[in-house]
Amino acid sequence: MKTRLSEDGTKLIATYELHPFDFDRSGTLAPWTLALIIGYARLANLITSPSIFYLPGYLQTLTSFLRYQEFHLQPAFYRDVKPNSTVEVRVEVGHVGKTSYVLQGDVRLEGRDVVLCRFSVQSVVVDIVTKRPTALPEHLRQKSSGPRPVSRLPFSSEHPCMASHRFQVQESNLDFNGHTNQSNYSRFCFDTAAFATKAGLYPSLNGDLLNYPVKKIAMLYQKEALLGDVLDVESWEIPSRPPSLGFKVRRGGDDVFQGLFEFYGEQRAKL
Repeated sequence: MKTRLSEDGTKLIATYELHPFDFDRSGTLAPWTLALIIGYARLANLITSPSIFYLPGYLQTLTSFLRYQEFHLQPAFYRDVKPNSTVEVRVEVGHVGKTSYVLQGDVRLEGRDVVLCRFSVQSVVVDIVTKRPTALPEHLRQKSSGPRPVSRLPFSSEHPCMASHRFQVQESNLDFNGHTNQSNYSRFCFDTAAFATKAGLYPSLNGDLLNYPVKKIAMLYQKEALLGDVLDVESWEIPSRPPSLGFKVRRGGDDVFQGLFEFYGEQRAKL
């Protein structure tokens, strides 16, 4: 991945060449791979200088925990993204609070103006030893732009579970903090939904989940999951048109993660 600043200095642009193994069997860039690519671009902002949000001491005395993120996938994401193409992740600063910050932007094909995905990611800065929230430097707080993010998560009430699946956290699932990497939660949820769709456990989805293109993914991170933890993914359909799926990831009695997948109204061939 290569990075550069935009001409006006307000965005960091990261480029990434896509490979065939980044795609699922339907030929679509896997959502967990998209989450990793966006995550790499966000990390570059924190550890490289010049950047738009360089944080001194990051990964030495400070680190950050992801709190919430949203991806809005446009029709061009399914139509135009192919192996061996190069994508640009354009990152800018959103709302900045005392200890939290939002990095937001979009993903495009290199050299083109068509937006493939819009994203917004909220993180909390913590002391790398105590894991307690740590105040951001004033010069970074002054970069704040836009409102605090608003989400539909966490879910306000209990929903009847329609499908569930169990996963155990592997070494390959971990990030540099020793926690389950954020991208794996979307994979755990997608795999659970794929089993359930094939089994006909959702009222509105059946057969192959890959036939239902995702329009929006929302993810709320509540606790850390570590190596060897056993995670139970619970899923249900939210009554809506087009359909949506809700997810909870639990470790014993603790809620670790909540997620939302909203789908397009048409199946893939009609997009």
